Amino acid sequence: AVSYLHILYTFYMDQIDYQIIIDRVITISLAGLAAILAAGLTLILIYLIVIYFRLKKREQISLEMVTLEVKLAKENEIKIDAADQMFSSFSSLKKSGFWSFLEVDDVVSFEIIGKKAEIRFYVSAPNRIIDLIEKTIYGYYPMADIRKVDEPNIFSEQGKVVFGGLVQKEALYMPVRLYRDLPTDSLSAITSALSKFDDNEAGIIQILIRPAGGKWKNSGKSYVSSTKKNEANPEKATFKTDPKVLEKIEDKSSKSGFETTIRFVVTASTKDMADTHLKNIKNAFTQFNSDLNNFGGTKELFKGGFMINFIYKFFPIIDLAFWPFGKSISVLSTDELATIFHFPNKTVETPHIKWLKAKTAPVPIEVPQSGGTSVGGGYYRGVKRPVTIRVEDRRRHVYIIGKTGVGKSVLLHDMAIQDIKAGHGVCVIDPHGDLIDDIIKYIPPERAEDVIYFDPSDVERPMGLNLLEAKTEDQKHFITTSIINLMYKLYDPQRTGIIGPRFEHAVRNAMLTVMSEKGSTFVEIVRVLTDPKYVQELLPKVQDPIVRRYWTDQIAQTSDFHKSEVLDYIVSKFGRFITNKTMRNIIGQSDSAFDFRKVMD
Repeated sequence: AVSYLHILYTFYMDQIDYQIIIDRVITISLAGLAAILAAGLTLILIYLIVIYFRLKKREQISLEMVTLEVKLAKENEIKIDAADQMFSSFSSLKKSGFWSFLEVDDVVSFEIIGKKAEIRFYVSAPNRIIDLIEKTIYGYYPMADIRKVDEPNIFSEQGKVVFGGLVQKEALYMPVRLYRDLPTDSLSAITSALSKFDDNEAGIIQILIRPAGGKWKNSGKSYVSSTKKNEANPEKATFKTDPKVLEKIEDKSSKSGFETTIRFVVTASTKDMADTHLKNIKNAFTQFNSDLNNFGGTKELFKGGFMINFIYKFFPIIDLAFWPFGKSISVLSTDELATIFHFPNKTVETPHIKWLKAKTAPVPIEVPQSGGTSVGGGYYRGVKRPVTIRVEDRRRHVYIIGKTGVGKSVLLHDMAIQDIKAGHGVCVIDPHGDLIDDIIKYIPPERAEDVIYFDPSDVERPMGLNLLEAKTEDQKHFITTSIINLMYKLYDPQRTGIIGPRFEHAVRNAMLTVMSEKGSTFVEIVRVLTDPKYVQELLPKVQDPIVRRYWTDQIAQTSDFHKSEVLDYIVSKFGRFITNKTMRNIIGQSDSAFDFRKVMD
């Protein structure tokens, strides 16, 4: 009985030890599984946190975007190589550091926008690097005109919108066709597709870039290395790769690379027309297809998501080959980017490109920036500088030339208004009347009594303006010379002899004779040349003996025939001033309505 109990005890104890072992194994397994799940959840949480910070940073970068419009002169000869070097300079935008995995690299957007009869080039970047982008462009396109503009908008309420994108179909290290291998400038085909828009139609080509990591380079170098190694082994070499192919892959892998997203958006009055334009734009990119790589369309399942990424200039936050939407990010080297985007030169003959009409130059340092009348400002390489004219310089005259519509009257308008606001006196001579009608609105009420408004077309209340009103002998001779010069400008501007010394001699004596009597006007000049009795009335008042002898000796001894021949010819030149009633009512008044000297003083 004792042995039986001992055996039974031993059996139960063995069973208990076995159960304990099983329990411990289960406990350890569950603990391990829990740890694995916890680690997995932790990794997922960390990944979601990283995604959150990257999304937040991406939105911040988008909201800081500044847009530049770039124009060049049509005759510029800058080659595509300049764009290659320009893109190389942007490789410095790659962020580094321990926390860089939480960051999003700055994005630079290059856009070509086509509308009816215009094609424009834009570059957008975050505000903190926009100066770097601008200076880099100037470095390779020194004569470019770069200006900050509002973000262009092609959308309308009635327009139908279609969109699409392109991405590399083969391995990232495989190159597309480069500009060196193309027969013509690649930009010609692209801009041609954007030059055929009609009213309410437009299209945008958007190319987003940011520096790529080195993984794609390593893949390319590994491919070349393994290919060469396999070809060196007769057992593994099934076929021989063209050395030029490996050379092209090595060439691309040796250059800086950029993650690139290519998008197109087209708007038109009908969807069919928009689809046609979109197809034309995509076809323009087939010129870049090579035996190694080509561009194919991206999968865009949700219009809203695409348009958000397009408008905010977002890169896709997830871009994996097995992702349901497919890849939409390519990696292009600097020369590949230069092939698909560069600024136009004279070889691009596409119509409607907005060229720079005139070259710009910096404002000379000696030109005053303040302390005078503002006449505008200089804009050179992103720097605006005011241009003013000092009072001393204005007294030496300002000569404004230019064809109709370039702003001559606007410049005079602005200068006059500045003088009015400064409390200065202003005299505006406006042949058309439009300029003075606008300037008079800026005269303050307290200076209304100082205004003299001389309107020659006012026939009801004509203001007198006696051209012969002189107070001194010097003024008489000055007026005489001015009238004679006026006759030269009207009848003989080239000094061919129509108005000669004989004419000048007769007019000078006639005017000096008329001005001997106070209150005489321009009308009396004709009278003194045609009425001998009137001459006799004036002679006693003439103080200059030479003028008197002209009438008493020279004219008195001239035969009536020759006298009539000469004087009638002279009278005919003054007739246009006398026979016109409106003009006669102005210049025929003895007293002027205002004195220029008093007004100026």
